[in-house]
Amino acid sequence: MKAAALRWLLAVAVLAVAAAAWFARGPRSEAVALLDPARIIVLRTPGGFLEVAALEKVEEFGWSSRYTCPVVDCPALLAPTVTRIRVRAHFVYRVPLADEWKLTLQGDHYDLVVPEPALQVPVAFHTGDMQLQTETGWFSPPAGANREAVVRNLGPELARRGVDSAYLAAQRPAAETTVQEFARKWMLEQGRKTDLPVRVRFQASSAP
Repeated sequence: MKAAALRWLLAVAVLAVAAAAWFARGPRSEAVALLDPARIIVLRTPGGFLEVAALEKVEEFGWSSRYTCPVVDCPALLAPTVTRIRVRAHFVYRVPLADEWKLTLQGDHYDLVVPEPALQVPVAFHTGDMQLQTETGWFSPPAGANREAVVRNLGPELARRGVDSAYLAAQRPAAETTVQEFARKWMLEQGRKTDLPVRVRFQASSAP
């Protein structure tokens, strides 16, 4: 009797496995969540920011590693490891809405003074078309460590370039237009006269 019951249970198990294999539609691929939700920090800036301009530019950055020796001239004898990275960076500039905006009627126009646009960091960049190239020679430092270094230092380098005077000058016309459009919409909601032009002046923040 026990043998018959055991055979019956074994037959049921085989049928269950066969049914599962028949209904299966192949392996399923999905992303593995590695970030603990409890470690997510939500930051809120009072008043928020107005995104006023964005620049997209292909940036190139390089990193060199070489051996040094206390006695002989190693740099002249041993070639360095040089890694170059090429990315399409997206520089975004914002103006804080919480700071004071001064709108003054000046005869035939409105004069609007707002804080200087600030670069949003970290700077975003496209990874789909990112290019990474490493050159080595005899007895050069390891290529892997050099490639890691260039990627690790890419963020700070893009942030440094984003506040360069040439970049700030390039985004200024778009920033002025965005602020003008925002100001005219606000004036219309407040019932102010809007047929006069609005001239925007950016002013450095006095906050420490």
